[in-house]
Amino acid sequence: MLKTKIIAADLQNLTDARYFAAWLVDYISYNLTLPNVDLTQIKEIMDWVEGPISIAQYSGLEDWNDINEQLMALSIDHLIIGPFANKNLNDSDWQIFQTILLDETLDKVESNRTYIAKSILPFKEFTQAQIDHLKKLCTANKIYLDCGFGANDIDSILKLGIEGLVLRGGQEEKVGVKSYEDLDEIFEALEE
Repeated sequence: MLKTKIIAADLQNLTDARYFAAWLVDYISYNLTLPNVDLTQIKEIMDWVEGPISIAQYSGLEDWNDINEQLMALSIDHLIIGPFANKNLNDSDWQIFQTILLDETLDKVESNRTYIAKSILPFKEFTQAQIDHLKKLCTANKIYLDCGFGANDIDSILKLGIEGLVLRGGQEEKVGVKSYEDLDEIFEALEE
């Protein structure tokens, strides 16, 4: 069992899906904003993997009807949307994870929502003000942290009161072959 919830984001292949599912992550998300996204391939990956809840990732600027059609085709009701998403997506019946940018002012964050707090800075470069702001966000919201971090950062991150972490899949070296050394270290640090 892991110490916190995990969203495995940007999955593009079965190798990543199997890896993350083996670690019993809570969510696996598929970026449907990518050019030439293959819904058939995503559906095949979803059918192979049991356990994690599937999430569709969008910028949130896409047409509502297009998003709805894709979600219906994939039988997905969880959605990650970008920081500048259309307001009507937030008011939908889907389970929404709204991305917010930690590197910008966050005056418009509503209480009692689920957010993915994203930063271009790695955690070890966060200022004390950023850490304090993140702690404050965690007191009123479910916050998943999406930034660069390593196994040595896990204890400090968990002390912030986050709901979970975002980890990322990536390209295979060749079909079925990929190294997971960095992720293995993070998962080992997250094991209870």
